[in-house]
Amino acid sequence: MTHSTTGTDSSAGKTKKSTARKIKSGRMAPATNGEILVRGVAMGLIISGISHASRSITSALIRHPLTLFSTGVLTGYLTYKYRKEIITVASRTAEESKNVVLRQKENLSDLIAEIREESQEKRK
Repeated sequence: MTHSTTGTDSSAGKTKKSTARKIKSGRMAPATNGEILVRGVAMGLIISGISHASRSITSALIRHPLTLFSTGVLTGYLTYKYRKEIITVASRTAEESKNVVLRQKENLSDLIAEIREESQEKRK
């Protein structure tokens, strides 16, 4: 007994669907108040669940001395292993924060100068 594999494909006689995309005519309707409310409630439930899970994990870690000790050892090991990267990121962050403060100070002084110029022009 031999089985023939030809002619067993059932999709050979069917025509293929068009691959062209249908273009939607118009924009989506804005979200209704009900949809916004449901999204807010869903996000609240998700955040509540995550915070409850993190509290239970944290309390489990604190209750057992071995897990607390092993977490400390792991943290120390990873800090030691990546100390150069941590120092680099910290110094880069400190430098960027100084730059942000200087840029904001410069923008504020430019704004004050423009306001003073406008007030002097109005006086004339």
